[in-house]
Amino acid sequence: MRFILPALFVFATAVAGITGAAAEDDGLPPVDYPSLPAAVATRAELVPAGWTVEAEATGDLDGDRRPDLALVLQSEKPDLSPSGEPLVGPRMLVVAFGTRKGYQRITVNHQLIPRASSRFVEDYFDAESGALSIERGTLTIKLHYFATMGGWGMWDKTYSFKLRKNEFVLSRYDHDYTHRAKGDTKRIIADYEARRLRVITGNIQEDATKTKKLKLPEPSTVTLEQVGDGMKFSPMPAE
Repeated sequence: MRFILPALFVFATAVAGITGAAAEDDGLPPVDYPSLPAAVATRAELVPAGWTVEAEATGDLDGDRRPDLALVLQSEKPDLSPSGEPLVGPRMLVVAFGTRKGYQRITVNHQLIPRASSRFVEDYFDAESGALSIERGTLTIKLHYFATMGGWGMWDKTYSFKLRKNEFVLSRYDHDYTHRAKGDTKRIIADYEARRLRVITGNIQEDATKTKKLKLPEPSTVTLEQVGDGMKFSPMPAE
């Protein structure tokens, strides 16, 4: 279990990277994201110069029985915090479908995995924990939040996407939150296929939990691009 530090300062979570060299509102420098070829013969051709493969998953996403490919690419150039401290480099989520001649690039997303903005916040994406996977036609990405200084909350957010009408849509969302000081827990599970939303509350010191069942608000379909910043998205209805 992680050591709990006093809440001295509050540090904002990162705002998602945006396509191209557009301005950001979180103080981070803009990123020129490279374009990727539409069709390649090998996986290596999907990795532009100056970027490395941080995580990789294979599996059949489009139902043609060919292995498809999901990559998290990370820039070798680190981001800098507003105060000039080096952070992890920005990332791209890339999905490519397997073909007879190689791969067809389907999705390039710069937003779901946000850019780092503070050295006091752990990396949102942990490749070694299996945060990217493909199983039974489902693409899953897991994000994580833990601040070594500032704020008591820590949480995991897990996004599961399936291919529907040639685009990836959210099939399940799982947000598991813990307050490190009080021990209070809240888990939000949104099942977009069943149109159900559950909120489960409890405390780490107790076995008993309370479950509240809700109807998912519109829209009924949320695409990968519509999720935007994966640390900010929530399916909860507005209060």
